[in-house]
Amino acid sequence: MAIYTRTGDTGSTTLFSGQRVSKAHPRVETYGTLDELNATMSLCRCAVKSTDSRTLLEAIQQQIFWFCAELACESETPVPSQRYISTEEIIALEKSIDVAMGQVAEVHSFIVPGRGEAAARLHVARTLARRAERRLVELAVHVTVRQVLLRYINRLSDCLFALARLEDHLAHQETLIQEIAGRYLAASGKPMKKESAMSLSFHELHQIVKAAMTHAQTLGVPVVISVVDAQGISMLTWRMPEALLVSSELAPKKAWTAVAMKSATHEIYATVQPGQPLYGLETHLQGKVVTFGGGFPLLRDGNIIGGLGISGGTVEQDIDIAQAALAAINMEITQ
Repeated sequence: MAIYTRTGDTGSTTLFSGQRVSKAHPRVETYGTLDELNATMSLCRCAVKSTDSRTLLEAIQQQIFWFCAELACESETPVPSQRYISTEEIIALEKSIDVAMGQVAEVHSFIVPGRGEAAARLHVARTLARRAERRLVELAVHVTVRQVLLRYINRLSDCLFALARLEDHLAHQETLIQEIAGRYLAASGKPMKKESAMSLSFHELHQIVKAAMTHAQTLGVPVVISVVDAQGISMLTWRMPEALLVSSELAPKKAWTAVAMKSATHEIYATVQPGQPLYGLETHLQGKVVTFGGGFPLLRDGNIIGGLGISGGTVEQDIDIAQAALAAINMEITQ
């Protein structure tokens, strides 16, 4: 099916109502600017480090579709099947602004946009949101525009500014960590090695723990989170308050088993049952191997770069939490 219709060759376009108007009409100019903003936000979503910001940007992109659809329809009668921007979306933006600004230092003057790429992209999106707001105000002079749309687009530019500040902060923290590590190694006489793609970064470790804790809190299950490197050596173990004490032993073993066996721990379970090839494996290794769910190898490009162990809930809950943590850093997940 051809995507060209030739009907717009003379400089006009069709609204949802069927009416044809100039492509320079304020209504078309407004939703066209929003479309430009949406495309720019896709670049932002690909660049941000924060998983929460990425999720938020994806939701906002969907909301901009609703926004454009409403502006492209001249009818003031609500369409039952159509989604609309509401105060609920504005409240969500305000909460996100408060969370982001709560993590950065206060500013009392103008700032130079973007020390890092992600923040720079967000600042570009912010300026497009402001342009869309100006177009919407101009459109409202000629036609009826819901007040909630004006509030939403105003709050959206504030939100993009807050996310840009947060991304700048995260990039600055990462730079400081690298500089401090470099100074320490220089003082100790050891050369600083470049971070390998086949190892976990500090940021990825942080994201794993954060995502696991967030999902565990959603389920109401306190857990212990453990990460080991590709050699099975502990990199991090974190115990949530009220997590079972035994989980402090089990989580590291799950992570180690996932690396040692190159498989998720729940996948090993069937092979260690009586009559199966690995029966008695746990006994031979003095309990170091754990064969129930919650342990996953960390895979990058098909190579094991570490292991993750979650313990504290049921087998199904531990697996669910582990998979949520792996998804947060876009890690390959074994089924």
